[in-house]
Amino acid sequence: METLPNEILLHIFSYLEWFDILTSLWSLNIRFNSLVCSILSINDNRLNSGLLITHGLSYNKCCSILFPLILNSSSLSSSIQRIHFDETNSIACDLCYEWLFNDKNILRFPNLKSLVLTRSGSIEPVVQSLFYLIQHQLDELTLTFDKHVFQRFYYIKKYLSVVSDKGNQLLI
Repeated sequence: METLPNEILLHIFSYLEWFDILTSLWSLNIRFNSLVCSILSINDNRLNSGLLITHGLSYNKCCSILFPLILNSSSLSSSIQRIHFDETNSIACDLCYEWLFNDKNILRFPNLKSLVLTRSGSIEPVVQSLFYLIQHQLDELTLTFDKHVFQRFYYIKKYLSVVSDKGNQLLI
């Protein structure tokens, strides 16, 4: 593999999942690190590029392997331009805010340009930071909601409006 040109290696790697690329190829040598960074820096919605957090990933794998691997390398975290959290039967809801921001609410990915939240059910923590992300960071923000999210907001508005009228403290 060492003798193959970068173009061929990139084509081969395009058939692999990002987490397999990271766990298999990161830290082999400087050339492979550079190739991994270039793969993760692709920001193309049609290719579904970048980091895709979905039902294929276990919470333990994300928290114990992938998350530390990305955050312990500034070149890796700064090369990521697109993150897609798909909460369909996944752990993405639990990881979304934790992956995006550190303890001081500073974005962990300085070159993030595209954030996609699909079937977002519980995005309250992220919503607090969306204004900053939209204003200073993102070129693309995609939010896709399930029907139950709208039903939940309708329920809160309809049945709990009495509470908000009394206390004026109901926050959605």
